[in-house]
Amino acid sequence: MLVFLFLLGLALGAVSPSEELVVEPQQNSCPSFWSIFNGRCYKYIATHLTWADAELLCVSLGGNLVSIRSQEEENFVKTLIKNFDPAQGSAWIGLSDIHKEGTWMWSDGCAAKFSHGVQESQTTIEEGKTVA
Repeated sequence: MLVFLFLLGLALGAVSPSEELVVEPQQNSCPSFWSIFNGRCYKYIATHLTWADAELLCVSLGGNLVSIRSQEEENFVKTLIKNFDPAQGSAWIGLSDIHKEGTWMWSDGCAAKFSHGVQESQTTIEEGKTVA
């Protein structure tokens, strides 16, 4: 199973070949079968869940839906998804305005500073796969 949930039905475009990253599970600082990037652990779960259920799953695993803080991290997450799901279907991220309409924040409590590819007017929540 893989854990990374992407909110708002984020359209994940392909990473250009020159930007492709090699995503390999590392066992030295993350649990088995998780991947590491900039000191944070990631897992993609190919299971259809609602955003809320996906977040709960991530919390049960000791994390949250992915919070994307940079273009490099976005590219890493896209590559992680591509490695496990070549069709690159939709997935959830932790970005939400669930607490206050129009005020976006990540499910881990961080303010939304990086929003490349996220349309703030998009509030429809669709079922997707999970990234933690």
